[in-house]
Amino acid sequence: MNKKLVIFGAGGFAREVAWLVNDINRSLPADEKWYVIGFAENSNERVGQLLNKIPIISLEDPTLNIAETYAIAAIGATGIREKAVHQAKSLGFRFATLVHPNVQMDASSVHIGEGSIICAGNILTVNITIGNHVIINLDCTVGHDCMIEDFVTISPGCHLSGFTTIRHQAYLGTGAVTVENHEIGAQSVIGAGAVVVKDIPANVTAVGIPAKPIG
Repeated sequence: MNKKLVIFGAGGFAREVAWLVNDINRSLPADEKWYVIGFAENSNERVGQLLNKIPIISLEDPTLNIAETYAIAAIGATGIREKAVHQAKSLGFRFATLVHPNVQMDASSVHIGEGSIICAGNILTVNITIGNHVIINLDCTVGHDCMIEDFVTISPGCHLSGFTTIRHQAYLGTGAVTVENHEIGAQSVIGAGAVVVKDIPANVTAVGIPAKPIG
């Protein structure tokens, strides 16, 4: 029997996650495939509209059997994603963890938390800890002994050298790079293409080569 899945979010990344699910399903036996029943938003204004042939649904729909349905939060903005996860938990959803089948990793020493999304083209080497509800977008590399805390977003094409620590709700823009043995503080934003060569404190935006806080 297919596992039912609701995707929280209805933007571009949510549509990409639906595509990711299709790719995952190709490698699964028939009785373990995911069935995306719809996208869910806070507002009901678009309920009934189709996104790539998948409906936007209402979480108040009496036909939605939450006890038998999984959720995934496909929202790039870290704070909004955490709020969506809390909403899903309060309603009683369980969470899917989605890893593209072409991801290369040492499965014996890489831990991936619940609700996390690991997209196509990623390389996760060894002794890596990835928290809950983390997004690692397309074509990233994560080196040995990295630790990525809950609700982090890593945009496409990022490269994390060994012993990088990324704290809660941090956001890395497209193509950001870290030199090994450094930390990015909670809720900080690293700009696209920035190179982190020293620790970045919490709650700042850092840009440039080398990355420097601007606020």
